[in-house]
Amino acid sequence: LGTNNMRFVVLFLSAAALVDAFSPGSVLIRPASFGSVAGAGRRTTLRAACNVKAKLALSDDRTKAVPWKKSVVADQRLLYMPFLEYQLQYMRDTVEGLKEIPFEEHLSLAKSSRKPAVIESWLYESKDFEKIRLTYIDAGIGAQVFNSVWYPRHSMDAPIFGIDFLAFGPKKVLAILDLQPLKQDADYLTKYIDPLIPLRNKYEDLCGRMSGKFYDEAQFFSRQLLFGRFDNDEPVMASLYPAFKEYLDYYTTMIKALKKDESDSYKSAVKELHRAYDQYSAEKDPAVGLFKTYWGEDWAEDFTHNFLFSMSVPPPTADGVVASTKGPVTGGAAASETAYFKNKKPWDN
Repeated sequence: LGTNNMRFVVLFLSAAALVDAFSPGSVLIRPASFGSVAGAGRRTTLRAACNVKAKLALSDDRTKAVPWKKSVVADQRLLYMPFLEYQLQYMRDTVEGLKEIPFEEHLSLAKSSRKPAVIESWLYESKDFEKIRLTYIDAGIGAQVFNSVWYPRHSMDAPIFGIDFLAFGPKKVLAILDLQPLKQDADYLTKYIDPLIPLRNKYEDLCGRMSGKFYDEAQFFSRQLLFGRFDNDEPVMASLYPAFKEYLDYYTTMIKALKKDESDSYKSAVKELHRAYDQYSAEKDPAVGLFKTYWGEDWAEDFTHNFLFSMSVPPPTADGVVASTKGPVTGGAAASETAYFKNKKPWDN
């Protein structure tokens, strides 16, 4: 096969792997987040190309370009752009104390040199949330992806809110929406997950089942997830969009009403649960292969461990070394001039 044909095969197989990851199987599964957490800093175990000092990017100015006007592929729809646009506006209007978080510029926006594709990400924190991450991938008809993950402050052991909407062509449309529990004991699930039952039951076409090929249902998944797998994109706006808005409103309202425990011991315990979630996600998420296909292995590794799952420990390098801590934030001039950045503590302290 020629180089172009080989690239097409790899892209096709990566998309197929993602679809297969969410296909019905013999094991009933509750979804893991396609993306999760972000944060700044360099990991000493990443490849040399990933350890260069990087300028930092902010998010607010870039959100002015949302909604994007057109796809990187002519005459193709940006299927999930209304979701990104709605969430950004919802955050501005509803989330108290919303602040943008500086993170590495080369991870904030990347265009593929292999196939027409672009990925852009935005990062925030607020009074009640340690991290709110948003990512959009546009590869024309080949891939449309919107992902967002909300991490509550460590003073709460509330679930992580995971949003994963994917489309690989018009007949491979996937939607996963879940309040992902940090624990699986009965009291925890009764408190946080069971109240979702009436809301979930409103959306029968989003009550599907997932394959257990990539994920373990005993970790970080709820029984009240919304999951849909469609052979057309009509349900995206008809069912998924109103469900997305309802779940988002339910979740933020719940978080706001929760009693906070500011003790060091409590926050340390919750932080470790977040860390375990990151590690699990970094090791299991099939989307990492998609990043490698479009943007190369070095960038994908950097994006995975320094943005998506920033509390995870990367795999050993050739010499077997694995770091358990992260370096300090390094910033560019534009980011470091902001009052917020000057007062910001290291993300994972």
